[in-house]
Amino acid sequence: MVWGQRISIPFICDACGTEGNCMSYICSTCNILVHKDCIKLPRIIKFSRHGHCLLHKYFLETHELSRKDHCKICFNEVKLERGSFSCVKPGCSYVVHVNCALEDDRFYEVVEQESQCEELYGAKSLQSSINRVLEVNEDGEATKIEHFIHQHCLVLADKIVEETDRQCDGCMLPVSTPFYYCSKSECHFCLHKRCVELPRVKRHWFYRSSATLYSTRFEHCDLCHRYCSGFFYKIGEWDVCVRCAEVADIIEFPGHEHILFYDFKCSERCNGCGKSGRKYRSFRCGECSFVLDFACLSLPRSVLHKSDQHMLNLTYRDDNDYSKHRYCDICEGKRDPSLWYYSCSICDTSAHPDCVLGRHPSLKDGIKFSSWHIHGNDLLFFRKAEGYSVSDCSRCGKSCREEFFKCVEPTCNYIIHCKCVELNNNLKLLSVIR
Repeated sequence: MVWGQRISIPFICDACGTEGNCMSYICSTCNILVHKDCIKLPRIIKFSRHGHCLLHKYFLETHELSRKDHCKICFNEVKLERGSFSCVKPGCSYVVHVNCALEDDRFYEVVEQESQCEELYGAKSLQSSINRVLEVNEDGEATKIEHFIHQHCLVLADKIVEETDRQCDGCMLPVSTPFYYCSKSECHFCLHKRCVELPRVKRHWFYRSSATLYSTRFEHCDLCHRYCSGFFYKIGEWDVCVRCAEVADIIEFPGHEHILFYDFKCSERCNGCGKSGRKYRSFRCGECSFVLDFACLSLPRSVLHKSDQHMLNLTYRDDNDYSKHRYCDICEGKRDPSLWYYSCSICDTSAHPDCVLGRHPSLKDGIKFSSWHIHGNDLLFFRKAEGYSVSDCSRCGKSCREEFFKCVEPTCNYIIHCKCVELNNNLKLLSVIR
């Protein structure tokens, strides 16, 4: 391409599709106008939000687009006649604005040749978490395995033989079939089949580097901002719990009629919980003002609670007497009817999500914390007071009937509510003994 003299008049850059009024370049053959900086745009990039390489083009044919005028990052219009990045793979209609793709260099890398694209999402992705399959059934399904995270063999179960409130040690949700349990009777480790089959190393849309699976007794998820003692993926500098790591960047959600897309700049009020302002956590709708954070997105759709004999279902809006506040049947406090809650339509039960799930639903009972700044001895975390001889909270003086920490020494009566620790900004200082 031959470029003519530089001009300095208002124009739309044909390379990136945005306005410019500074020095620019013009092609004397086809009259393309380009920002000075856009002369150096990479031709091919590998973008974290898509599985294939993206190629820069100055214009697109209509048949190249599926949602023919929407960028898959900001969901605003992509002009056919302007520059954009689109997928190199035939039949894939993924397209993004140039500035959306190149806004943050943590999410893309430049590819020198198209032949290198396959190498970038080949060998390093989808490495299995199963070290060895020891036994299989007649259908070829693994029934006894060795998993890299646990020291004992795991055995497949297709039914739960007794009532239990055990949690999966991977996603920290209540155990459901099918699942694997530890072959050692004294060890209560168990994993859902889907958690066993999580890849040990994989690509993830949130960051351009590989995501690596690991297990923790206590960690803070950088997307949902919950403390969790299950599986995490290390994605760049972020620690992401497996429930957040399984969320795609563009989703269809049953609580909303439009497609939602991840926007790392969005800090608006979440329509599920009413909170706002946290970084790296929000999805928003391209057609209305609906916003949803990772914490609400990963809430279980149904859950059992002692306040009701039936399953409580996650409910997205309370249309009964919407102008007035309703009440939570667990804490008996006011409940905002515009925010999400759990309900039973049979018993007319309704409750705050935190009251149903607890303040830390992803922490496992009995994990040990070092807490010299709170108490002289280590503390154990417990979700429920039932089955323990507990006294009043040592800080607020009220009865401990919710999540609490208890001194590890059996002769010590020190007890403290989790919320009392949080009120003094000490929870983030607790360090788990691994």
